Order: sequence, then structure tokens, then C-alpha cells
Amino acid sequence: MAPSGCTWPVGVPLGAAGRRRCANLPGVVTGPADVEGAVAAPAGPDGRRDLALAWLAGAVAALVVVAPGLAPGAWLNVDLVVTPVTPVPSGVWGLGPELPRRVPFMLPFAWLSALVPGELPVKLAVLAALASTVAGTWRLVGRWDPGSPVVARLAAGLLVGVGPFAVTRAGVGHLGLTFALALLPWALPTLLRPLDRVPATTLWCLALGACGPFGGTVALPVVAVGLLAGDATRPGRRLAGLRTLALAVAAQAPWLVPTLAVAALGTRVGSAGDFTTDGGGAGGLLRLLAGHGFWLEGSQVGRGQGWEVPVAGLALAALAVVGLRRLPEEVRRPAWALAGLGLVGAAASALPGVDRAFAWATERSVLVALREGQRLLCLYVVVVGPAAALGAAHLARRLAGWGREVVAVLPLALAVALALPGAWGAGGGLEPVTLPPGWGQVREAVRAAPGTVVVVPWRSYPLLPLDGVRRRVLNPMPIYLGGDVLASSDPGFDDGTRERSDPREPRAEALAARLAGGEDVAAELADLGVRWVVSLEVADEAGGAAADLPGLRPEVTTRAITLHEVPGWAPARDASGRPVAVDRPVAPVLRTAAGPVRVAAPGSGGWWRGTTAAATEDGLLVLPAGSGPALYPAALAVGLADVTAVALAALALRARRRAHISPGQADD
Repeated sequence: MAPSGCTWPVGVPLGAAGRRRCANLPGVVTGPADVEGAVAAPAGPDGRRDLALAWLAGAVAALVVVAPGLAPGAWLNVDLVVTPVTPVPSGVWGLGPELPRRVPFMLPFAWLSALVPGELPVKLAVLAALASTVAGTWRLVGRWDPGSPVVARLAAGLLVGVGPFAVTRAGVGHLGLTFALALLPWALPTLLRPLDRVPATTLWCLALGACGPFGGTVALPVVAVGLLAGDATRPGRRLAGLRTLALAVAAQAPWLVPTLAVAALGTRVGSAGDFTTDGGGAGGLLRLLAGHGFWLEGSQVGRGQGWEVPVAGLALAALAVVGLRRLPEEVRRPAWALAGLGLVGAAASALPGVDRAFAWATERSVLVALREGQRLLCLYVVVVGPAAALGAAHLARRLAGWGREVVAVLPLALAVALALPGAWGAGGGLEPVTLPPGWGQVREAVRAAPGTVVVVPWRSYPLLPLDGVRRRVLNPMPIYLGGDVLASSDPGFDDGTRERSDPREPRAEALAARLAGGEDVAAELADLGVRWVVSLEVADEAGGAAADLPGLRPEVTTRAITLHEVPGWAPARDASGRPVAVDRPVAPVLRTAAGPVRVAAPGSGGWWRGTTAAATEDGLLVLPAGSGPALYPAALAVGLADVTAVALAALALRARRRAHISPGQADD
């Protein structure tokens, strides 16, 4: 609240009567400045027209990128796995065995896939996300300089929304980051001044946290920079800063708690050294200045461009320096700090002397989203794009003749040049593929008779021939089939890393190798609780999917995929080896026979039935004797985290409404 004599909430614009009562009191907004410290975009007809133009530009730009991918078909490219069915992520319950990278943002898509094909909602969401990034950046330029020309706003929107960074991330399937980037330009004015409106800060952190670990690792650095580079370090403001930071962390509970639960089961992640920011090509690390540097060089949109990339990056950085100096004073220092953090964080894994410290820090499972540090470049891009456009506009005002026009349109020209390689499908990443017909038959068979599935060849990123194109993609079977699917979680860096906390995986890998060698391992597969074996055709092996697997019964046989059933499978066995039934009403609850039971499920720890459950040598879950159901208590903590986030949102909305007093009320 303002000092004595004025009861107007800090950050709420005053009407005429309010200005008379509260003029000249510190901390009270009496002009058109908004609560973030930047000048607000106009709210009248001009403001509505500008908002409409922003969204129109965003929709057109996003369509230019995504339009080919809207045709029927799946999206399969690197980590992008969008298929007709989207299963509920197991991370929703904190069960694992994989780290919950798709929690909670994929949950609505899982619900929707029961009504409409799973690809369509995700495709439309990606389209909307890119459009939102463009529109939000356009509006951000207007907030920072209401007098900025349309060409500057458009240039900034294209640089951030459909530039090399954003389009590459969408094309390789980092959808959590794509959705977070869609929110960031809208949230940035609030998060750079987090103490001005704590309820709004909390709501933006909740929204970014809903994008999963990628969103959380965007929200927390921005809030921290806003606090440290703002006035939170001043005497009397430190406690408020700590409370705000605590709220920002609490807002990440829906993904943070399940991540901690799965990490406690012994998940190991690959080192940041395996995901080093790409500094190759013309200009080396200078390419980061233009949004390049994705660790998998072949997947970087615009990888074929040469020296024009670092030259464009240097030009944008130089213009951004001019633009940052023209920002409103209240956001100038946080904006500088955020851009610096994003650039240094993105380059850290490729800087000698810094790379080892960065690798050590990001080996912690909670920071797994940062092990590939180039993701942090979004913090640089979202500041430098608008700042470069504003810098060019400022310089153009000081020039005359043809130089004025050239400088004014320079950011737009650079934005178009950098965005062109990603047009019409994100360099192939968003091109739809038709799944072979046998895939649908396999899914229907497995859904009709659920049970553990092993996928061969044993590769985490197989090279699949799809529509005549060889695509390296994260094994799609766990997502496509849903349920309990055993597939390699070794990223393929030859360091033996397994990124799932599934103790059955070593045994399954050994059996898969023997199966590929022609051995009959049917009895051992049944002993491991495996009901089905799926074989995929891979492009770097001749002969198609394995049609004849010794000892197994063929169920579906096509060149692209085969399905074999394991004789003698049982969902669980008692102490004497007899099959027993298992009822699983919800994922974290198991009901089975009263005696000790070996269940065909990962014995990764955390289960409880009277006492803690154990695991066999091969990694199967062993429940102790007891008449009640077996429970997974960590799911309760995950549920409480979700409830906490909902309660936090309700409280923040209530506080926001209570703090709002319309100017009309003030003048009465």
C-alpha cells in the first residue's frame, strides 16, 4: 500500500480523484506507466487494433512454419513423438520409470485423444504457441516503447517467435519449451519486476510451471534475475523477495515433486558433455547470437547457412545494445542481466574451464532440463529480439534519407533471412508421416491383451524408414502403445547411461541381444514378466522387422513391424510360481493375492503393503504378504503438489481481484 494518507494499492493506475489524493507519494503509479515499470500499451481502440495486428502477424507466421504438418499423419523427429493416441504420462503419479518431462502439460492432450486423434490437438497447440510467441513479442515492444513503429514490432515477433531457436525446438519435439516460450514474452514485464505485483508473478510462474521442467527452468531464472537486479536486495525488501521466490518455486510443484520422486528411485541422466552446445560451423559460438547452437547439428534449422548467421547475430547484438539503453529505467538492468545469463548459460557447456562445472551441476536430476544448456538461449533471444528492433528504430529516427529506411527495416530483413530455412515444416521436423498399417494392428492387439512389451532392436533412437525418409527418433513405442513398455533408455553416447529407473532394463537388454542372435529365450522372457515382443524395421539393417523369433507366437507380421506373444506369461505369480490375477484400478494401487507375490512390473522401489516391497534380481516387483492393496505413497505427495498449485492459483487470483480498483470507482 502507499504511505499514510493514500490507501491506493501500489501498481494500480489512479483516476483523477486518486491523483489529487496521492500525488507525489513514493511508490504510487500516477501516470500511464504499468505495474511492471514499463509504459503500458494503449487500452483503447488503438490498443485493440495493435493486439489484433499482433495476433494476425503471429497466426500468419506460425502457419508458414506449421502448415505442412497440419495434414494427417504423425510427427516423428528426434524427441518429437506425436501419434494418434497420447497416453497419460506415468509421471503424473511420480511412478517413473522415466523422468516426467511431459508432466503436466501433456495430460490434457491425453484426455483429448480419447475423443479426437491425438495428433490434431498437439499440432494446433504448437501452431497456437508459435503464434503466441510472435504476438507476445510484438506487444512487448509496444510496452517498452509505445511509439515504436509496426515494422519494429513485427521484426521482434519474427526474430523470437519463428526464428532459428523457436522453430528448431518445436521441430525436435521440445514441446514444453515451445509452450513456455509462448508465454514468456507476455510474462516478462511482470517477472522482471516480480515484487510489483506478487499475485501476477505467482500466476505466471504457475502457467510456466504447467509447461513442465522446461517451463520451470525458464520461470525461476527470470524471477531470480528480476529480484536480484531489481530492488529486492534493498533493506526492507529482502524478506518480500524471499517470499516471492518461494512462491515461484512452489508454483513448480506439479513437475518438481514427481521429478524428485522418480529421481529418488535411482534415475541417472546423461552428462552435459554429451549435449555440448554446437560451436562448429562458420563463426563458431557467435552463431548463438542468432539463435543457433543446438547440440545435434543436423537438427538445427538453418544449419546450411554460413557466415550470414554470425554476421546477422552480431548485427542484432549491436542493435540490441542500443535498444537496451533505451528501455524504461525500471526494466533496463534486469533485461541486461537476463540476456547475459541466457547467453552465458547457452555457451557454458562449450567453454573450456566452465564446461566441467556446468556438467557437474546439471547431472542432478532436478536440473536435467539444463544439461543441454543451449535451452537457456531463450532468455537471451526474448530480450535481444525486442531490444534490437527498438535499437534500430531509435537509430533510424536520428538518420535522414535512404539510411533511415535501411536501418529501420534491417531487423526485419535479418529476421526473415534467419526464419526462411524453418518455413514450411521446420526443416522437415514438422512434416507428417503415415504410420505403416501394421502399427495400428499391433496397438489394437496389445490394448486387447495388456502386458509388458519389449521393443527390439534395443535402441533408444532407432533410425526408422517412414514414408521413404530415414528418421532418427526417440523410440515411439512407449508413447504409441502406452502401458508398460521396456525399451532402451541409453541415449547412445557409449557411456552406459540408462535414463529410466527401471531395474528390469539390464536383463531385458541382455535378452534382446540373445533374441537378435537367434536364441530361444521365451522362458526367460516369461520369467521377466514379458507378454509381448515388438520388432521394428530399422533403416540401417536389412530384412525388415523380425518375422520369426524362436519360441514366440507370431500375432502380427508385416515388414515394418511384427508382434510376438510370449507363451507362459502371467501378470503375477505367487511363492510357488502359480499365476495370480492383478487388479490395478489406478496406477499407484495394486490388488492381488494375499501371500508374497512377484508382479510383472518394475520393482523400482516406493511400493508398500504393510512393509516396503522388494525386487527380484531381475528387477520385478515383489509384494510382501498382506490382505490389503499395495500402494505407492509418493503418488499422494504428487497429488498434494497438484492441489497446492491449484490452491496457489486460487489465492493469487483472489489477491489480484482484491488489489484491483477501477479508475471509475476511484473518482466517486
